[in-house]
Amino acid sequence: MRGSTKLFRIFGIDIKLHFTWWFVFALLAWSLSASFFPEFFPDLSKEMYWSMGITASLLLFVSVLLHELSHSLVAKAKRIKVESITLFFFGGVAGITREDMKPSSEFQMAIAGPIFSLLLAGVFYLVNQNGFSVFITAISFYLYQLNLILAVFNSIPAFPLDGGRAFRAILYWYFKDLRKATKIAVSIGKFFAGFLIVLGVIGLFNGIGAGLWFVFLGGFLFFIAGASYEQVAMREVLADIRVKELLKKKYAKLSPSMKFVDFVKKYANKDEEVFIVKGKGFVGIIDLKQINKMPVKMQEMIKLKQVSIPLHQIKTLGSKDSAYTAFRKFAETGLEILPVMDGKKVLGVVSKKSVMHRLVWEFKFGKLGKVKKRKHKQK
Repeated sequence: MRGSTKLFRIFGIDIKLHFTWWFVFALLAWSLSASFFPEFFPDLSKEMYWSMGITASLLLFVSVLLHELSHSLVAKAKRIKVESITLFFFGGVAGITREDMKPSSEFQMAIAGPIFSLLLAGVFYLVNQNGFSVFITAISFYLYQLNLILAVFNSIPAFPLDGGRAFRAILYWYFKDLRKATKIAVSIGKFFAGFLIVLGVIGLFNGIGAGLWFVFLGGFLFFIAGASYEQVAMREVLADIRVKELLKKKYAKLSPSMKFVDFVKKYANKDEEVFIVKGKGFVGIIDLKQINKMPVKMQEMIKLKQVSIPLHQIKTLGSKDSAYTAFRKFAETGLEILPVMDGKKVLGVVSKKSVMHRLVWEFKFGKLGKVKKRKHKQK
């Protein structure tokens, strides 16, 4: 997710923080210190309320992180790769690299989050009931309620909530069709999102400020639900296309010792933005979008090898990889072309443009192979 900063790594998973988290953290800390804690725990100092607000806000996001980690650890136990967890303004999201998992695996992953949040709610409730200091009592009072709400809310069978993912897993098991299962789950998710928006608008008209949160949350869920279906449809189409079908064997091979000024003169009028740098072996890629403005004198001194993205930083493709794998790697790297390798040998390149062109073609006209197969059966 763009706009994220890596905090640390745990269990082989990168923990990242999206910049939107800071806005919600500040708003939540202020809301708790100015309203929530003074209402339930009166006659304390402003400093105490602010300490409570900041601490409770931090621990809430720790709770969200643990919620996401529970999903991720179940995924790893199922040998599903989890690259990262990103905390953002409405919670967290796990960067799971596979959508085509077994229904049983998705179901177990989905319910792990709400179950863990329920356990956390129980822990904070026990702390709250044990008569510790007012500081601990107040924070645990807030956190047991919020974790309980998190568990219950996420259990609602509306995609992309955890309950919706569990429901999709059941539908996938029943229909044996991920796209159909996702479409049904997403429809329910969008209906629920619309309900939240309407509820929020009614609340705002009645002077309830919390209604704004419902509007934002509903809008966010509606967008994510739609995007999730598009991703599944895209994966289904691209997964059947091999990279070798999109392979371009003829491409500009530039010498790593070529001066940048000569490169500019030769390719200024070419309709390309990414180039392969190759000497005796593959050296790297020149991506013009990632090169800053350069004075002419510097261009005369710089060689292409110095401004190329080296091989070890590039996520290369194999000829047997699917077009969906290529699509994911384009999204991760931000590059427009990727080399297709057979060991250390470059077989050719695949461009993001060719993948998207094929995707549009497949969506508009269907898969020719499948059409022929159907016609053959009808005969």
